[in-house]
Amino acid sequence: MERSSAAIAYLDAPRLLRALSAGIGHVFQRREYLNRINVFPVPDGDTGTNMAFTFKTILEATANSPQDRVDKLMDHVADAALDGARGNSGAIMAQYFHGFREAIAGRRSLSARRLAKAASAGAEEAWKAMSKPVPGTLPTVLEDFSQELTQRVGDGVTDIQALFAHGLERARASLANTPNQLQVLKNAGVVDAGGQGFVDLLEGIWTFMVKGEVDAAVADLQKDLTGNLQEFDVGEHRFCTECVVEGENIDREQVMARLEALDASSLVVAGGRNRVRVHIHVNNPAEVFLACEDFGVIRQQKADDMERQHSLMDHVGEVAIVTDSGADIPLDELERLGIQMVPVRLSFGDREYLDGVSLTAADFYRMLAEEPEAPLTSQPPAQDFSRTYSLLTSHGYDVVSVGLSEHLSGTIAAARQAASRVEEGNVRVIDSLNATTGQGLLAMAAAEAAMEGLDADQVEALLLELIPATRVFAQADDLAYAVKGGRVPAWVKRVADFLRLSPVLTASKEGKMSVGGFLLGRGANPFKLARKVTRQMDEEVMYRVLLAHADNEQGAKELRHHILEQHGRVHSCHITDAGSALGVHIGPGGLVAGFSPHRSRSS
Repeated sequence: MERSSAAIAYLDAPRLLRALSAGIGHVFQRREYLNRINVFPVPDGDTGTNMAFTFKTILEATANSPQDRVDKLMDHVADAALDGARGNSGAIMAQYFHGFREAIAGRRSLSARRLAKAASAGAEEAWKAMSKPVPGTLPTVLEDFSQELTQRVGDGVTDIQALFAHGLERARASLANTPNQLQVLKNAGVVDAGGQGFVDLLEGIWTFMVKGEVDAAVADLQKDLTGNLQEFDVGEHRFCTECVVEGENIDREQVMARLEALDASSLVVAGGRNRVRVHIHVNNPAEVFLACEDFGVIRQQKADDMERQHSLMDHVGEVAIVTDSGADIPLDELERLGIQMVPVRLSFGDREYLDGVSLTAADFYRMLAEEPEAPLTSQPPAQDFSRTYSLLTSHGYDVVSVGLSEHLSGTIAAARQAASRVEEGNVRVIDSLNATTGQGLLAMAAAEAAMEGLDADQVEALLLELIPATRVFAQADDLAYAVKGGRVPAWVKRVADFLRLSPVLTASKEGKMSVGGFLLGRGANPFKLARKVTRQMDEEVMYRVLLAHADNEQGAKELRHHILEQHGRVHSCHITDAGSALGVHIGPGGLVAGFSPHRSRSS
């Protein structure tokens, strides 16, 4: 039953929050469609997911917020949007809410005139957030909506419901016109995805105004409207990079000018004097975080590989494999197999990095040798996994996530927490009971099985079969790092040094890292480690071998040579850099060898 057409003279905080919640709910329902029509600035298929994450943060932050004043409510909304902003559209909406909130400071409620002023302020700030504003995108729709409100208020409209109806009609027309302003949209036969998300927000609010509830019936998604998005590429910059900068008296224009000097695109800088969020597309995320360090403390680093995201639109199989950077996997294999990697966090003092993204292996081992304090590794927040899982399930994938052993890190707990929050889709998290190259081999085997067409149940069954037979062994060149990192007791180092022995670390069947034996002599020895490893292999079994080194490529090559000499049934033997998750403990010069039975296609 529809509500009466009684005029709405003002919006108080409870009404505004309910209206926003209804609009956000509608965006949630439409997020898969928004992903499908996402072609600008790059066709990475994540606009719906990014807007949903941005708005979800708002819902969570306002669940217990004060509801006596609209200015206080919008303070919570704007701060939450800045914290949770994801992607280009999320950052622009965060700046829109920032401008909106500044325009209503000191207000207990909103009249039609004040609502129009706030919408105009928000639209103006949204344009300012973009380094190179492009007509036919989200800010255009925001501006047209606000202009309509301003015009109608000038004509004497005081009923907020009537005012909103005019604004929504103008926003729809503005959205429909975006292909005429941006050729890439016309070529794809779609409207701007960010603009569509804002109109969806308005549609949900309108349904609430008219019916007092969220309209469960959404528009026909018309899957065939998107055309062939595979014809588009992600452009010259591969990583969608984001972070929050916290400081005092941050000059947003200076931040933008500094980042404009980089080889980059799609730059958006949102926020105020004490906190800004940066969104930018680059090929080297590390240079973004380095530049931002001059303006304050860096938080919430993120760098999504848009080439991999775009590849999700071209299904090969029905199962996607996710792992964390506790797994060491060669980059070319990650790309060939389409494995999605969630980076572990790493900090040297108060500087935080994304493992393998904002800090290269070479820089990590250099800093490890030079810095007086041991670096700290920390698990990715559950939100990092949630974003990856939601993106994959929105493209129709079942997800199998292969995690670092729960006895070594809380990473898999974060993955499980994220999996439990996925509303639609099938996500299962498997404890590898392993680490580094052992975990990497399991993720690679799962990805190959998925490419061959195995379903999620079959991939999980394969992993459960391979896990007990997958082993990893690591040898440090200097035990001081293992002691500093807490993996080896100090007394073990003293005894080993006295007896001139080198301990070998291994993951037990329960997934615990422990000393698995000693080798004569100090430091990493490729020949002796190869002999230790091959003695654990069954002579009748064909194995896949994966080696990792801590800034010791020559040692890894010697290790491969000796393994191939000592065991005649090796299907493949890759070499890669050892990531920070293990490198913290084995230090520069360390070597790692993992092996797992090779599963033939016929088996």
